Amino acid sequence: MFLARCLLFTPANRPERFEKAKELHADGLIIDLEDAISLDEKDSAREQAIAYLQGRTPSGRFIECLRINSIRTRAGLKDLSALCDANVRPDMLVLPKSESAHEIEIINEILSPSTVPVLPLIETAKGLAQAHQIAQADNVVGLIFGGADFAADIGATMDWEPLYSARAQIVQAAAYGGVAAIDVPYLHLQDPDDSNLIAETQKIKAMGFTCKLSIHPKHIVPIMNTLSPSKEETEKAKAIVAAYEGAHGNACELNGKMIDVPVYRSAKRILSL
Repeated sequence: MFLARCLLFTPANRPERFEKAKELHADGLIIDLEDAISLDEKDSAREQAIAYLQGRTPSGRFIECLRINSIRTRAGLKDLSALCDANVRPDMLVLPKSESAHEIEIINEILSPSTVPVLPLIETAKGLAQAHQIAQADNVVGLIFGGADFAADIGATMDWEPLYSARAQIVQAAAYGGVAAIDVPYLHLQDPDDSNLIAETQKIKAMGFTCKLSIHPKHIVPIMNTLSPSKEETEKAKAIVAAYEGAHGNACELNGKMIDVPVYRSAKRILSL
């Protein structure tokens, strides 16, 4: 089960930031070999990322992900080959520009037998159309909404209303596949009191997203606080779990509301955070 609430993007050519990321209170980081790295620095950044993965010590719940380049590119194939040649793996692999479940199958075959959980990025209209199938592919544990690239692909602005439908479809596809829904980073850095970031995070939480990515350390705490269950939510979840388990797995009533399997599962997820 994917339980992270916030993952911080870190360029792969800045290895001095990898360990520091653990002190920033996020649930993990994404070492980025794709958008953050220019074409002429891909090879060098890849070497630095591999060297870090070879020397790292796993740190419990802190998730260290690697965003490779699209496997439809030479750089992406080099990324996978480097992981195999060095016999190292990140905790999770982030796959950009995901457009079919077949891409996940290819990754699984290349990395076999040492496969890892995969987080596909849905960044195009074609990818969104295939989101249900992608969410069901082996080793997929979450779907990431790549809002900026998606907006560019369909010719929309990077605003709430134009992207609402796509977000809803991501949540539905993730739920269908039994995986997490992960939202795009908040891109505005000039938000002095974080009110706009918090408002956006509250909206995506209400939609069913359980994690939001971050491109700046200052966004981590507002995201984590907003996506973490409140004391009231935790107490309510405990009561639901107790009532349902007390009914031995049968539908029951609590405070005038029916408790069944979906409600129980939702409560269990809240308590696992």
